[in-house]
Amino acid sequence: MTRSRKAGLDSSRLLTALDQRLTQVAVTLLGEDGTTSAGTVPGTATATLLPALVEHCRPVERVGARWLLLTAAFGAFPSPAQVVEFGRRLELLPVHQAESDLLAEMLHERGRGRLDLPMDVVVGGVLVDVDFSARHDTHTGIHRVVRETLPRWADPTRDRAAVRPVAWTDEYSTFRTLTSQEAARTLRHGAAEQPPFDDEGAPFRLIVPWGSVVVLADVPNGRVTDPLTALARFSGNTVSVIGYDMIPITSADTRPFQDAVAFAQYLSVVKHVRRVAGISRSASAEFEGFAHAVRAQGLPGPQVRTVGLVTQVLAPPGTSPRATATRPVVVCPGSREPHKNQRAVLHAAERLWREGLDFELRLVGGPGWSEDQLQPAIERLHAQGRSLRELGRVSDADLAAELRAADVAVFLSLHEGYGLPVAEALACGTPVLTTDFGSQREIADQGGCLVVDPRDDDAISDALRRLLTDREERDRLQAEIRDRPVRTWAEYAEELWSWLVEGEGGS
Repeated sequence: MTRSRKAGLDSSRLLTALDQRLTQVAVTLLGEDGTTSAGTVPGTATATLLPALVEHCRPVERVGARWLLLTAAFGAFPSPAQVVEFGRRLELLPVHQAESDLLAEMLHERGRGRLDLPMDVVVGGVLVDVDFSARHDTHTGIHRVVRETLPRWADPTRDRAAVRPVAWTDEYSTFRTLTSQEAARTLRHGAAEQPPFDDEGAPFRLIVPWGSVVVLADVPNGRVTDPLTALARFSGNTVSVIGYDMIPITSADTRPFQDAVAFAQYLSVVKHVRRVAGISRSASAEFEGFAHAVRAQGLPGPQVRTVGLVTQVLAPPGTSPRATATRPVVVCPGSREPHKNQRAVLHAAERLWREGLDFELRLVGGPGWSEDQLQPAIERLHAQGRSLRELGRVSDADLAAELRAADVAVFLSLHEGYGLPVAEALACGTPVLTTDFGSQREIADQGGCLVVDPRDDDAISDALRRLLTDREERDRLQAEIRDRPVRTWAEYAEELWSWLVEGEGGS
């Protein structure tokens, strides 16, 4: 949660902030010679600079300058409609009238942006949107990608463009600086010692890119459709995206309705971005299909490349021999929601228990958006006294320990952008029963897995029985795991930078 605007801001403070923002724009667009020494009277710089900036924006080819001026004026990224309308005014109206209309619109929409805050224009840098990971401690899937990638990009020892992690204001209208706690969540997540978070009450600064690369690395956000669309279309910055999946659209039957609406809004931004890095060939195929579809609107669509995720996901807990239990242990990792398909795993387990097989099933993962299908089956199995344990959400260290202690991991999702739980289990040396299509099949093809149709109850039961009763089969899969190629987070981060920031590489 960010600090909200303080009530009762006086006009002097608002004018001082506007002076600062317009001065930043003037330095960027006109150079140092285009600025003025405004003295100490609030509003003096605005009165001097605004006519010159409006005049500078009149040529039709300076649409990026218009976007930047509107951002400074409103303390918020403009919408596409505002950029277009401002351009029409500049074409048809005298400069003084266009300037007056802009000031009137600022007063009319003063609650939309942060008129009280100063802004920094980042020229030629790299801004990474990490809003969700900065605000929350959740650490699965996308958040792990953000927290493993960003610190490597921001490493000061690397000779590359300056990297600025940014979040959004609470109005979701502009990028802003992070608090110290948010910076710790994204750059030092899980560190044993954290510095005191002593910046409560300190003002934010708005962060505005100019001639920069903006990377959308975090959870897709339907609330920022208009400002991001205008940024991608008009600002002259390069916008790049990590393409995780299109599950809310292509598998909408497994997600809540609001997810599909929010993701459709997010796609209205994606159609204007420059580059997409799919986390698997499967994810890339979805985004390539979307890029092809938007050409019907006369748009080029984004360039899509695959930058595959890692195989070395979790650090296994030590190198000691695998623990031997009195009976086989099956771990089923993943958040508890319909498309993860744990209900099919429970059905297969109940079948095998009824056959007389003795094993323990452990569910590892926190609650998702709906457990309506799962919970009744869990309650019935508990009532029957079956060997079912619910571990809930666990730390990375505990997850690695559970996976390493298991004889088999089962992850039979109906749709995944990548399938990190499969890679996590394999990294811990544990054979996996997984899905025979999409990104999970991509991981399985490198060894260590049995694959089945996740919608075929008989196939799931047969494969799980085989893994529980055939020790030679498990040994064969573990030997394949030892021969699997290793891809690290460092390699992923480097290749991702090459494609999303520099426009090179990808497959």
